[in-house]
Amino acid sequence: MNHQSSIINHHFPTLPYELFIALRYLKAKRKQVMISVITGIAVSAVAAGVASLIVVLAMMTGFREEFQTKILAGTFHLNLLRKDGRAIEDFRTVEERLLRMPHIRTAAATLYQRCLIQGKQDTDGAMLKGVDLESPPEGIELFQFAVEGDPTKLGEPEQDAETGGRLDRIVVGDELARTVGLEVGDIATIISPQGHLTPLGMAPRYRDFRVAGVFRSGLAEYDSTWAYISLEAAQQLTGSAGAAEVIQMRVDDLYAVKEIGRDVLAAMGDQFTVRDWQELNAPIYTALSYEKLLSSVALLIVIGIAALNIITVLSMIVMEKQRDIAVLKSMGATNGGVMLLFMLQGLLIGLVGIVAGAAAGTTFCWFASARRLIKLPPGAYALDYIPFHAHAQDIAQVMLVTLFISFLSTVYPAWSAARLRPVEALRYE
Repeated sequence: MNHQSSIINHHFPTLPYELFIALRYLKAKRKQVMISVITGIAVSAVAAGVASLIVVLAMMTGFREEFQTKILAGTFHLNLLRKDGRAIEDFRTVEERLLRMPHIRTAAATLYQRCLIQGKQDTDGAMLKGVDLESPPEGIELFQFAVEGDPTKLGEPEQDAETGGRLDRIVVGDELARTVGLEVGDIATIISPQGHLTPLGMAPRYRDFRVAGVFRSGLAEYDSTWAYISLEAAQQLTGSAGAAEVIQMRVDDLYAVKEIGRDVLAAMGDQFTVRDWQELNAPIYTALSYEKLLSSVALLIVIGIAALNIITVLSMIVMEKQRDIAVLKSMGATNGGVMLLFMLQGLLIGLVGIVAGAAAGTTFCWFASARRLIKLPPGAYALDYIPFHAHAQDIAQVMLVTLFISFLSTVYPAWSAARLRPVEALRYE
């Protein structure tokens, strides 16, 4: 047997003979055109499955990441508030304590107030947010948005020429400004539900603001309902002088907010609670995660069906090469060697399809994202187009899983070839 194995190795001195013969079998002769066609179909099917899965994963990842960027522009990483819903009286002291903690980058106090905003054309509901201008700009989301006008003037009230009173400034979302008819320099009237007592009973509180700017965040929910005023103006409007409702924080690790939140609660005491960005946007992220998972499973089934073509190709080659298998076994090839030969051939078919599919899918993702190929209806989503973020980790996972499926597809045909007895194969030759 050793002498016969040496004969095989002598004929294939540069490569293992299993790999050498597997490569030769992939080069179909004229009389094996059908095998060549089916091999091409198998390679194309695997490539199409891999490319489709990479594109879908890139689309879902890109949509989620871009959406997350938009969401986090208006949602802070961590929010600290009292459990009983009362205002935080000593919010400056709380801010200082938070900023001394590890992982906390910024801490800014704020107040919220639902109200009506009246412009030149109409009146609409709005959410007012007080901006603590003593905080650094990176801790205030308004300064991260595209703004027409000057948002820094929020802290520079002017004197009302008609009444002689204080006229604070406001920055309004562009969709909200368009709806009610406001531009930079106009007067916006805020109608607060926290009214004041009159001889006729409770009456809503009216207050005028000068429009200092119009912002655009890219999220329709914010741009159509949000407006910003200074924290001092918000305190006066809500009757919460010297207090804040929430302390908003940015941290150094987005995905460690749960652990950081627990540390914050341990330091601040039982009277406080925290809410993080994942909790506030849980329905959206859960839906996106499940959609990505289901799409991946569906396309993996497609890849599995495509890999069945490898079984067809190898089965046909085994039937065609029975005489060659018998000769190889007569020359000393073992069952394991024959099985390895056909497994290598199936893996080569799968590998060619995988590489071609990965190249095609990655190229399409780059082109579609660079050219913004797939547009979305304006205002219907948070994004204007579908981004494709093809991460190396996702591509590697797709390639490895497809290679494993291709490997499984080779087992039965290769095992059938290994069981072939030389005497039976040569009986009719």
